[in-house]
Amino acid sequence: MDVTLIGGGIAGLALAHQLAPDHTVTVLESSSGPRGGGYMIDFFGPGFVAAERMGIIEELRARGHAFEGVRYAGPDGRETGRIDVGPLAAALGGRYFSILRPEVELGLLAVLPPSVELRYGAPVVAVRDAGLVGAASARRAVVELADGTVIESDLVVACDGVRSAVRGMVAPGHGPIVPMGYRVASYLYEDPQLAAELGERMLMTDTVGRVGWAYAADAARVGVMLAERVDPSSTQRPTPDRERLQADFAGLHPQVDRALEHAPESFYDDLVAQAIAPRWSRGRVVLAGDAAHAPSLLAGLGTSLAIGGAEALARSLRASGPHVEAGLAEYERAWRPTVEKTQRAGRRTAAFFTPSSPARLRLQQLLRRGFSLPGVERLLPRTFLAP
Repeated sequence: MDVTLIGGGIAGLALAHQLAPDHTVTVLESSSGPRGGGYMIDFFGPGFVAAERMGIIEELRARGHAFEGVRYAGPDGRETGRIDVGPLAAALGGRYFSILRPEVELGLLAVLPPSVELRYGAPVVAVRDAGLVGAASARRAVVELADGTVIESDLVVACDGVRSAVRGMVAPGHGPIVPMGYRVASYLYEDPQLAAELGERMLMTDTVGRVGWAYAADAARVGVMLAERVDPSSTQRPTPDRERLQADFAGLHPQVDRALEHAPESFYDDLVAQAIAPRWSRGRVVLAGDAAHAPSLLAGLGTSLAIGGAEALARSLRASGPHVEAGLAEYERAWRPTVEKTQRAGRRTAAFFTPSSPARLRLQQLLRRGFSLPGVERLLPRTFLAP
C-alpha cells in the first residue's frame, strides 16, 4: 500500500517507522529540515511502552536526561519548595526520563528505515479523498503540494499538528484549535554559567498569573519556558516579539530575568490548546498525533500520545490487512479512550501551573508538600493519568 504522511514531526516519523516494513511510505514536511529549539518534556505513559515495543526506547533514552527534580522559588529568589522525581520514576517502574522535544525527532530520524522517502520543504496545500466506493473500485486519496506536484495514495495520514489544515476536512466544524486560556513561549540559548547554577533541578517560579521555568538543557545551554493566562476566546497564534516577551515576564525570578536578557529574536510562542474531533478519518484520509488529539502542552503527554498513537494506528492497519477503513475504525475505537482520558486530565490540571490568585498559589504549595508523604508515590501514575 502507498501511504503519504503529512508532517515529519514526532507523530509522522514514528508512524513511518512502523509502516515502512509493510508499505511504501512518503513523508512530506513543510519545513526545510528538522526543527531546532524546542523545550524539555517528560517522557512516560503510553508512548514509553509503545517505544519499547517499537524497539526505539534506547535511542530515545540515550538522548534524554534524568533530573533530580524541581525547585520552586519566588520573585525574590527565595526557595519555596522542592519535588523529587525519584518517587515518580520508581512508581512508573523506571519508565520515565526527560528529553528535549527536538531530540525525540532526531532520535526517530536516526532509526528511520532507509526505504522511507522523506521530503523536506514540501508544504501541502490540498487533500481530498478521491476514490469511489464500489464493489471493484479501490479507495484512493490525493495530496497537492505548493509546487503543483500531485501525489495519489492508498492512504493519507495527516500528522500536521494541533493547527492541522486537514482536520476540518475530516471533521467539518472542528478544524480550529480549542484554546485553554494560556500562552507559552520557550527557547534555548548558550549560557554555561547559568546552566551550572541550575544544576540537576529545574527551576519553576512560585508566581500568580504567569510562571517561568529555567533548566540546564546540557552543560552549555539553558532552556526557558514562560506561561501566562490570556483571553480563552482567542485562537490567533501570537507573533514572537523579543521586547514584549521580556516585558511580559520580567520579575518572576532573578535567574529567569538573566535568561530573558538572552531571549532570541525568533522563539516558540503559541497558545496552549487542544484538538478535539468527533471523528479521525474520512475515506482514505486519517488524522494522527496532535492533528487528531492534542492534549495541550501543559498536559505533559503530547509526545507520548504521538508515539503511542502512531504505534496503535500501524498495529490496527496491520491487523486489518486489505480492509483499510476497518483498520482506521479500529484504531479510533481502541485509542480514543486513552486520548480523551488524557485530555480531561489536561483540562483539570492546566490551572495548577499558573495559579490565578494568591489563595490558589498557597493551595498549590500545600499540595506540593503532600507529595513527600509516605506512600504518595504509589498514587502518582494514577494522578497523572486519571480518567
